[in-house]
Amino acid sequence: MTAYIRRHGGHTSMIEAPRAGSDLDRAAVYRDLENPVLGLDVETRAIVDGGPGHFGPDAGVRLVQLATPDTAWVFDPTDTRQRALLVEILADPARRFVSHTPYDVLAVWSAFGIALGQRAVDTHLLSKLVNPDERAGHRLKELTARYLDDGLRKAEEALHIRAASLAPAGQRAGDAAMTWAWNHLRADDPSYVVYAGMDAIYVRRLLPVLLQLCAPFAHLVTVEQWLSAQAIGITIRGLALDSDYTRGLLGQVEAEHAAAVDAIADGLGFKATSPKFAGWLDDLGVDGPRTEKTGRLKVTAETLAALVIAIEAGTLQLDDQATALVRARQRVSATSNTIANLRSFLAHADAAGRVHPAINTLRAKTGRMSITHPALQTLNKADTRLRHSFRADPGYTLVSCDFAQVEVRVAAALSRDRTLREVIASGVNIHAATASLMYGPDFTPVQKTLSKRATFGTIYGGGVRALAAQTGVPEHVAAEVIDLWRQTYPGVIAYGHRIARDEVVVTGSGRRIPADPNRTYANSNYSIQSTARDLLVAAVYELVVVHGLDPATLWLFVHDEVILHVPTEDAEDVRQLVKQVMTSTYRGVPIGADAEILGTHWGHLDHPAQVAA
Repeated sequence: MTAYIRRHGGHTSMIEAPRAGSDLDRAAVYRDLENPVLGLDVETRAIVDGGPGHFGPDAGVRLVQLATPDTAWVFDPTDTRQRALLVEILADPARRFVSHTPYDVLAVWSAFGIALGQRAVDTHLLSKLVNPDERAGHRLKELTARYLDDGLRKAEEALHIRAASLAPAGQRAGDAAMTWAWNHLRADDPSYVVYAGMDAIYVRRLLPVLLQLCAPFAHLVTVEQWLSAQAIGITIRGLALDSDYTRGLLGQVEAEHAAAVDAIADGLGFKATSPKFAGWLDDLGVDGPRTEKTGRLKVTAETLAALVIAIEAGTLQLDDQATALVRARQRVSATSNTIANLRSFLAHADAAGRVHPAINTLRAKTGRMSITHPALQTLNKADTRLRHSFRADPGYTLVSCDFAQVEVRVAAALSRDRTLREVIASGVNIHAATASLMYGPDFTPVQKTLSKRATFGTIYGGGVRALAAQTGVPEHVAAEVIDLWRQTYPGVIAYGHRIARDEVVVTGSGRRIPADPNRTYANSNYSIQSTARDLLVAAVYELVVVHGLDPATLWLFVHDEVILHVPTEDAEDVRQLVKQVMTSTYRGVPIGADAEILGTHWGHLDHPAQVAA
């Protein structure tokens, strides 16, 4: 047994590290760790970015730490006795554990097959509830230095110095030394053991501090911890990847990409991604957003898509050859993104062909979720080819339910705009009604598109430039459209002006969102998006807790959509249930939902074998 004592800011920390192969004093462990809520930290081998993470061959746990606010035990799971005791404690249903981010919870599952579920508390999540701004500093070292003392930061610094002194030449620059250390530093190295133990002690010490700060909105802690546990469950279960389809689509899109690249090279004499393409557009007299530094036309996925829209709408006139080259450049951009996504799907799949996405349930200031490893929330719902890469397990079916224009409905509820509430109450298509109010009953398809974009742009805090870029219309036309929209729904605009005066936006659920002093116009966007997000979470909570839907049914959350994975024979019953739960009212405004049975795959294709065509 080796023990280390560290003192910082008047606090004494004891780190106990039993040696592998020696007798383990079980009584001492249980005496020191009698507290039912323990700090949990796990040291793993370095995990390669872009792969299956905890579910791939790079995964491996080297140390596991359990701690009270004063004492940590650092266990080596390669030792049979230590591993058995660890499993005994971790699997104890009376125990609760606090860690920072889901990393340690996933590592425990990977190493021991123990799902901590709602027995785990995440201090990163609590910190995001206190201040949801990503720039506030939510790393464990930042938080403990801010609220406790600098002991953990000093332990980290000591480990970095140790790693740099031992790493081989050529593996000392940047993060290379620590990558080497995670894989090769001796498990009983004092700097490694102390750092590991201090992590567990400090995360345990941090818990009551953050809980006290969350006291004014304690109800959110319960819901968000519940949601986080469901998201971790989704990660652990994973999504089945249709590998054959994905590889086939990748090959076809790569061929399409190569053809578009060749078309530009043959037609213009330079590479598709060359800055010369912007100059060529300038020579044609094409107008659009420009970079501030060079004044050149921006050539991005968004601006290229806007050019194609303008060509199709007839607002941009080019000859046939120029039109073909613009379309080819847009295909280069679009297929580059598709290729990157497909490669990412394949790279993240584990040996069983399952992808384990990481779901950050409090990613944005508004609380909106994100999905990474891979980034599934960025997939275009209208282009179902990418979504088709993911499928249900045999005997199961995917069911989806999506809110219908939920941000618009929430905007009506919060602003109390009479006209918008009347449009929604009438049950007509919101965007068609908006176009009719703006342009009269004989509005054109282009005018409907402009009014729809203006609706979402206004709600999301966008302006003239954004609308012009999205639709391809000149900025003076975009300005006229936005002015018309503001005249149509003055209550929404007035609400934006009122809430812009608030230093902290407090949503209906009690969530606090600090205003950005330089972007107070975004306050209405914060309130609307956060409320829409909370409506989705409330519906999911009701499905599981009130209606008894098996949590293992939850397959994925994407924006305002929940996807469920159910036995095929239950699909219709579940579709009706989820539609019923997600259809509600908010402050007197109907919240609609559309539910459908997706079938065996997330994205429906009539002819999956001919996706490229």
